[in-house]
Amino acid sequence: MSRLPADALGPEVPLHRVHIDSLALEELRLVLEDALRVDLDEVHLTSRDTVGHLVAVVCAVVCEKTTAAA
Repeated sequence: MSRLPADALGPEVPLHRVHIDSLALEELRLVLEDALRVDLDEVHLTSRDTVGHLVAVVCAVVCEKTTAAA
């Protein structure tokens, strides 16, 4: 896998443009679930979604979990 220049990654960039396909999305979901201790099964993403959308939905799940625990 080649490294991308930092300016190639921004919130508006589609995931497929940074070489994240459906298999990579599933692997990323598993890593995020373990690292953040959240359940992302209800999050539906495709490689057409953007980096910003990915961040937003993961943040929403994390915030929801934090609010529910409070």
